[in-house]
Amino acid sequence: MQRRRTPWLAWTLLLACARGPTPQEPASATPPAEPARDGWSARATPAFSIEYTAADAGRVDALLRDLEAGRERVEGRFAAPFPRVFVVRVFPSRAALTEHWRRAWKLPALETECWMVASGTADELSVLSPGVWATEACEHDPDDAERTRLLLAHELVHVYHGQHNARGDFDGLDAIGWFCEGLAVVVSGQLDHGHLAEASEALAVGAGPAQLEEAWSGKYRYGVSGSLVRHLEALAGGDVLRSLLAAQTEEELLAPTGLTEAAFLESWRAAVEREPGVINRNE
Repeated sequence: MQRRRTPWLAWTLLLACARGPTPQEPASATPPAEPARDGWSARATPAFSIEYTAADAGRVDALLRDLEAGRERVEGRFAAPFPRVFVVRVFPSRAALTEHWRRAWKLPALETECWMVASGTADELSVLSPGVWATEACEHDPDDAERTRLLLAHELVHVYHGQHNARGDFDGLDAIGWFCEGLAVVVSGQLDHGHLAEASEALAVGAGPAQLEEAWSGKYRYGVSGSLVRHLEALAGGDVLRSLLAAQTEEELLAPTGLTEAAFLESWRAAVEREPGVINRNE
């Protein structure tokens, strides 16, 4: 696979929504807004700051609730806090988000697809304002509170992962994209909530990967990658996912299982076919 500089794994695809919004918890106390960049305001928490424009002043409390819930989920899963403070930037338009990514990733010709609404790397979580998803995004429902929380939690996993990996922007990790995305799918709760195509369906239609590097491709990439990570965890046991945050190669990832790539995939296929519900979601 040709290597790309773009943090490919950071773009989250949120599939079409089937559920309505869920109740929000009361807002927790946060510091008042204070000046940041020109035309922007900022609010700080002990773990991160959030920057936003006037267009999102009315939704920043809801975003903070979701981000705090995601932070608690990620830190609870790995039994350790984020190593360092990061920034969350909420962009008021696709044009502004695209321009930011062009500068950040040094890709001046970058054009973003309508489903690309968020990115997470070691130092930053950038997201298109949910206030413009209806007009400037596709496959995203701003009224689906549950999936919005899951999306933000997914990106927070990328931030946490990036802070524990020498390649904090995930540049050059295409070969283990299945692990990077699968980790975010599992830890965020997306796999458990059944929003992603199941690995069993991929196998049923002959779309299962013949090699691990192929897992992060095609229609079933999120569900397949998530189930692979869950299977790796089931085989290795213990706190294996936390121990693999610094991994950069397939060999490092498979070492705790004691299996070759072919044997690991065979074991995964057998597990999916035997007990698809166990691999793909908690029941």
